Amino acid sequence: MTQVLSIHQKNPDKRRIKEVIEIIDRGGIILAPSETGYCFIGSASYDSTHEKLLKLRPGHPKNKPFSLFCKDISQVSKLAYLTTQTFRIATRAWPGPYTFILPCTKNTPKIAAGPKRKTVGIRISNHPIIQSITMEIDNPLLVTSITDDEELLAQDYFDENNVHDFWWTNVTDICKQASPGIIDLAIKNDEIVPIKVSTIVDFSQEPPEIIRDGGWDLDFLGLK
Repeated sequence: MTQVLSIHQKNPDKRRIKEVIEIIDRGGIILAPSETGYCFIGSASYDSTHEKLLKLRPGHPKNKPFSLFCKDISQVSKLAYLTTQTFRIATRAWPGPYTFILPCTKNTPKIAAGPKRKTVGIRISNHPIIQSITMEIDNPLLVTSITDDEELLAQDYFDENNVHDFWWTNVTDICKQASPGIIDLAIKNDEIVPIKVSTIVDFSQEPPEIIRDGGWDLDFLGLK
């Protein structure tokens, strides 16, 4: 059975964060809250992480890479190329719900690189629990949302008048839906975790292109 660990969102307990990191460091998969809802995360240093995430997200195209959670821009700069312009935009967007598609470097984890190892999707989360994990772990994290925007739209999840409960808003229900034996630990916190989607911007091309508008502020990006 999946272990469930309660962690306070506003002031994560360091000892419990250490427990999470120990599981990730040995190749385990974590269900964790983020600013865009619950997500599955694991170390990008294990090829098995990619395989496990595909089992948790069977509808995810196998040739479509998962994104990375990084701790800071310094780590990002080692894993992807940042132009001066992109760096300036990144300092305004991160930490936050923005995924940047960037050109790979030789240090980009293979399991996170796109077709022909040209691009990688990266994000720095502003969620206290994710931040606490990434700041204390050496390797970037491979991450995927528990569901995708197409499924959310199909279920009218974003309709303000829709007050029905969904499996993807509850830790217990998510674990029931997942392939058995893959999620090693689920983090439960004291806050309601709304499911949203990140804004995706492709900076591997010129001019940059907004691939997905997640409903977050775009003006400060200077891309419109």
